Amino acid sequence: MNKVFPQGHNGNAAAGTKAVPGGAGDVPRSLPSFLVAHCGDPASWIYADQKCDGINSCGDCSDELSPVTVCPPCGPGWWHCPSTVFKYCDCIPRSLCRDRVQHCSDWSDEYSCPGP
Repeated sequence: MNKVFPQGHNGNAAAGTKAVPGGAGDVPRSLPSFLVAHCGDPASWIYADQKCDGINSCGDCSDELSPVTVCPPCGPGWWHCPSTVFKYCDCIPRSLCRDRVQHCSDWSDEYSCPGP
């Protein structure tokens, strides 16, 4: 799973602090803002390319679901289900359908999904 990077408790990075993923401090000011995405918890951030990638990078699905972000609907290689088990948010890869492991809370990945 991708790591969520916490911000500092007071919102200010110490002078001379390098932007290190997972380190303390504000969202790295050394990075352009388009490279950083906020999570639902304002004290956490991820790299922008982790938004809308189908993976629950923030831990609360805020990087995959509105109102924090608006992602396109599940693509052709994905199955939509009402809620998923932790790693994914509302879409799972079709390769996980009918694999005898529950990924959707309603089991639709095992009983309704046509598979890959």
